[in-house]
Amino acid sequence: MGSPPPIRWAAVAAHASAAVAVIAVIAAAGRPVIWAGTVAFAGPLLVLAVARRDPFAARHARAAVRFNLAVAVYLVVIAVGLRVTPGSPYTIQFVPFLFLLNLLLAFNWLVFTAIAVQRAATGQLWTYPMTPGRRH
Repeated sequence: MGSPPPIRWAAVAAHASAAVAVIAVIAAAGRPVIWAGTVAFAGPLLVLAVARRDPFAARHARAAVRFNLAVAVYLVVIAVGLRVTPGSPYTIQFVPFLFLLNLLLAFNWLVFTAIAVQRAATGQLWTYPMTPGRRH
């Protein structure tokens, strides 16, 4: 039986730092805020700048940056949709839909980030779903 692959901490940090960034924003705001996810890309971007020489970590960091930027765009679209609808006859239908969409996005972000951390820790490559752009 072979030994397990070594844990690549920089690759793990590339994914986990997004969650740390969101938790820091929520702590600074003092309550959960819808825009907390829009800064999640800052953590992986920092890891990408620091661990650029390790190709495995850089690949994970680029994937995490792309995914978290996509999530930030999705959240901005949801927030704009909430700002545009007040006073509209469709508000009663649109707001619950956007709320559900926000919950689904947050759940998917959390699950995909956890999977990415596990894959990075075991030395596997990971490509996030729901991410526009090139694939590995």
